[in-house]
Amino acid sequence: MPTKRIAMKAEINQRIAALLENPEIETVRVEVRTAFEVYRDAREKDVAVQREAFDKEERPAPESGEEPIRFEYKPDQEDAANDEMYKAFREREKAWRDKVATEQRANLDSKQAILNKLQELVANEEHIGKMFDAFKALTEEWNAVGNVPGDQYREIHDTWHRLRDEFFYNVNIYKQLQENDLQVNLKKKEGLIEQASQLENVTDLKEKEMLSRSYMKAWFDIGPSPRETYQELADTFFGYTKKALEAVKAHYDSIREGFIQNLEAKQAIVEEVRTLLDVEVTGPSDWAPQAEKVKALQKNWKLVGFAGRKDDQEVWEQFRGLCDLFFQKRDAAFSDVRAAQQKIKERKQAIAEEAAGLADSQDWKTSSDKLIALQKEWKDLGAAGPRDENKLWRKFRSACDQFFTARKAIYADRDKEHKVNHEKKEALIKEVEAFELSGNHGQDLQSLKAFSQRWAESGHVPKRVFEQVVDRYRAAMDVKYDALGAKRSEKSVEAYKNRLDSLVTGEGAEHMARKEERIMRDKMDRLRKRVAQYENNMGIFTGNGAASIMADLQKKIESDKREMDEIRRKLKMLREARQGNQAE
Repeated sequence: MPTKRIAMKAEINQRIAALLENPEIETVRVEVRTAFEVYRDAREKDVAVQREAFDKEERPAPESGEEPIRFEYKPDQEDAANDEMYKAFREREKAWRDKVATEQRANLDSKQAILNKLQELVANEEHIGKMFDAFKALTEEWNAVGNVPGDQYREIHDTWHRLRDEFFYNVNIYKQLQENDLQVNLKKKEGLIEQASQLENVTDLKEKEMLSRSYMKAWFDIGPSPRETYQELADTFFGYTKKALEAVKAHYDSIREGFIQNLEAKQAIVEEVRTLLDVEVTGPSDWAPQAEKVKALQKNWKLVGFAGRKDDQEVWEQFRGLCDLFFQKRDAAFSDVRAAQQKIKERKQAIAEEAAGLADSQDWKTSSDKLIALQKEWKDLGAAGPRDENKLWRKFRSACDQFFTARKAIYADRDKEHKVNHEKKEALIKEVEAFELSGNHGQDLQSLKAFSQRWAESGHVPKRVFEQVVDRYRAAMDVKYDALGAKRSEKSVEAYKNRLDSLVTGEGAEHMARKEERIMRDKMDRLRKRVAQYENNMGIFTGNGAASIMADLQKKIESDKREMDEIRRKLKMLREARQGNQAE
């Protein structure tokens, strides 16, 4: 694993450890999660590097029944430390979330208990003073209880306001109030209605919301008015305030929609920076355009509006962390790139020297393969830096051009020769096709062998017509051998001559030839052992039937020896063909 990546992972772990020292996990959890995401990306790079090394590693094929070796990521010390810190963080975060949820559930139970008490208070008609004291105490208790779960907030608060209204209407307080008080409250509410009717003329939304809520509070603070007009007054008043608050709500909904769009735009910028972090940069010159892209994204970030208090801070911390990481990576890479370019320079110097040593070679095939391999390696190495690359390339290219120009001239003459050989083979095929058997088996067999000899001596043909020409020749000869009724071994040997060109010429020919030789020698060993076993068994059998068994064994021995002789002839033919091809 590269040292720079280990150092980067260690730095991230130090940052996480410092953040986790804060006892209030809720204040740092977003930043901690961002750091863990950055570390995860670094670990994925390590996995990719290890997998690539595993894929390139040469391993023996598994034995029969043995499971193949599979890739397994080997974590380092930093990975183990990161896993432990992540586990600890998750436990602390869960404990914090559980604590908040527990508090909200407790608050919900407390408010539900207050509602139950208010329900009982509404249902009972007691002395006015005692009832007001109880109601005041419940109100203070209600206001002192904290938040409840969000999905329960609307229901429980609607119940509170409904029961509070019922309190003012259903308890004996109305019997105790003077009609004058009811009329006074009526006048106050009519005044509030008049004020509320002017809300539609207020253009400042903040002022419209503030006034609406202050009017509503004043309405509830006034107390009861005559029952016969209460609902009509309430509908009128709340109609004005509802319309005003709906306008405010529409405005805030529009703002929240803008927050969502801004958040999505900022998240897209974060992903662009993350993508730039994943780009493998091969040289110092490649860092400049990448850095310009990051700087452009930073400018774009400033142009995007606010995304809401909670989300804006969270996405900003992600963006800032990734930008910082990018520039840290860039700064660290410059030193690594210079060291890498020095190694590339040294290797390309060696390649250029090796190519110069092959420039005058006339071993066309071997030297050509070496130079092609060197060209591929040169391409795969990358640049040696702007100061050295062109100079080294000119030296290397000059050597390659010198060799391949000479080879091209030689191959031009060879192509002419191959064209002539092609014409010879075409003429020979026509001659074989026109050949008619005389009826003399030995004479006809010699004629066919002579065709095979002439075919072998006619030389190589262009690769583009090789298979077509060979197939036509084989077909023509097979027809004649079949008509002649030649022995299997004779036909097999003659047919093998026709295969030799495909075994010793073309791409991968040497590998195919070695494989062919290995197969035949293995078969020769098996036949030799079998003949030895048969000959050993010849002396075992005695008594009745022994002669029949020994005669059968003798036939098998003779058959195997004929096949061994056939293999020897084929091996000789293969060896001579390989030598001839190498000489070319």
